[in-house]
Amino acid sequence: MNRRLALIHFYCGVFVLSVVIPFLSGCNQTSEVKPQTERVKKLPKMQFHRPDSFPLAVERLIEIHPIIISDSPLPEPKKFQVVEVIHGSGAGAHSHYHLATHPSDHSHAHSDGHAVEESNEKNHEVQVDVITEMTDIIKWLPKIAGETDMDKGLWNSVKTESESMQTQLSGALSQATSQQEQRELIRGMENRLLSFNDSMTAIAKELKDTDRDHQELPED
Repeated sequence: MNRRLALIHFYCGVFVLSVVIPFLSGCNQTSEVKPQTERVKKLPKMQFHRPDSFPLAVERLIEIHPIIISDSPLPEPKKFQVVEVIHGSGAGAHSHYHLATHPSDHSHAHSDGHAVEESNEKNHEVQVDVITEMTDIIKWLPKIAGETDMDKGLWNSVKTESESMQTQLSGALSQATSQQEQRELIRGMENRLLSFNDSMTAIAKELKDTDRDHQELPED
């Protein structure tokens, strides 16, 4: 009888331990918590350094070129204080951007679902160095030229030469790991850039001459 009671107590003890030990070990385990990294929103490409006309764009290229290929330190990047106006929240949020010095009305019409959406603002500083400015202007030249009265033949020349120049620059600069390396690569393309600038200067002059001739035509 005593032996039977001892066996019962033994098996009861084993059962209790089989339940309690895993529970205790589970309480003592520390799960690895991965730190959550805040997602930083990448700003879209800003065009606040875009010249207002084709002649001004070409003049800026002529001005930038000797600065980049010189041995002098590059000027400080252009800085723009940009206001981001955010409409809505969550997945449906969308943003508009304007210069802080030039407030813009973004109370544009929305569907009924967005009519009462909340808005808030964030301020950003956008910097553009002269090398980025040069490559951007070359990329934008066809579009800037398309906003003029330039004839189709001249516009095709701008498009063809700009795209060729942009391809060569992008291919060269993609190999650079520093701004100094970028300058060295651009120096190696000096003759090609000079030829491109001369061609764009000639087109800008022809555009100015054509505009002047149109202005001097007598009225009917």
